[in-house]
Amino acid sequence: MAPVKRYAVGAGAGLAALVLLAGGVAWFGGGYDRWQSARLVTDACDGVLPADEVRAVLGDRRLKAGKDTSEGSLDDTTTSLRVTCGIARGADPHDGAHPGEATMTVTVNGVPTLDREDRRYESLYPPVRSTLPPAPLGQGWSGVFAMGHSSGEARATTSVLLDCSPGRGDLLVTVAVEGKKYLDDSPLDNPERRTAFARVATATAANASRRWNCDADLGEPPATVPLPVNEDEYVVPADAEGACSGVTARGKTVDRVWESGSGAAPIEECVLGGAKGTASRLTALYGPYAEGARHDAAEHTGKPHPSESGQRSGVLDEGDYWTSAECPGDDGPALFGLTGGHDDETQEAGADRAYALSVLKTFAERSAAAHGCAAPAAPTATTAP
Repeated sequence: MAPVKRYAVGAGAGLAALVLLAGGVAWFGGGYDRWQSARLVTDACDGVLPADEVRAVLGDRRLKAGKDTSEGSLDDTTTSLRVTCGIARGADPHDGAHPGEATMTVTVNGVPTLDREDRRYESLYPPVRSTLPPAPLGQGWSGVFAMGHSSGEARATTSVLLDCSPGRGDLLVTVAVEGKKYLDDSPLDNPERRTAFARVATATAANASRRWNCDADLGEPPATVPLPVNEDEYVVPADAEGACSGVTARGKTVDRVWESGSGAAPIEECVLGGAKGTASRLTALYGPYAEGARHDAAEHTGKPHPSESGQRSGVLDEGDYWTSAECPGDDGPALFGLTGGHDDETQEAGADRAYALSVLKTFAERSAAAHGCAAPAAPTATTAP
């Protein structure tokens, strides 16, 4: 019987060695990277990041944590909630799905900002940068998806605004992803890629609503995300059905428009132009984006935005026309503006001004009505005192 026992012991030892060897292969072959990355995602941004959605965008190997900060809360009466985190992925030529470098930055903001004086020399909320109008998310979400390119890098930004229960303020979730080879190899005109990006923001928003007792009505997980407007996707003004609906043409200067689609969104844009390129931009800003614009104007000029003193429309120091409308809620008035629509040094300055004020009026009235706001003030060429 002894030889049998020795054989059994030997077999058991061999099996244990194989198990340990297999475990070591898995550990050193990527298991540790995946474990560490999963822990990193779970711990970031006060635990509101959706692990599966983040991995769908960045993969689950070779992730590194960026700056992670957290301050305030929705219950704080002096310091607004602001939570930020970053996750970076290094290049991995062996990862066919996620080969290049990429960085994801996530920000959760309480709206409105209570401690604006403490945030001098900085923007209150992350920007949504896009050369042409962003696309509304739809599917029950108030938000937009935007993309652009700069210095060889592609950038996709998704913002989601949650309307919290009364007395608690709102929540703004912004997710920005920047990358090189990865985004270039998997262009954002791929609907699956856009949807994966947007789902990080919507799932984070859902987690944040629960985490900070926002109790907002949530949309559905995005099944698809509209492609933001491209340079060749213009229409003649008469055919506009979205943000540019009702805007008229003006000779060869404005005979085509690029527009945000219809849908609830805190940012809407209509870009006017012709064969020589874009001429001017109409923008509607609601909630945090209107608040941020007023804050930025004060930072740039050293004096409050004219709306802060009760003025309802006029011309900013930079020459941009603007108007405003009162909207439901406590976030302050919505702002509507037109940039690049004036030329005071030409003989047609009067005609330029009349056209600019006319299209701004049309744009603002349509947008305000769609958002349930009061009628905007009539645009004027009055400069703030």
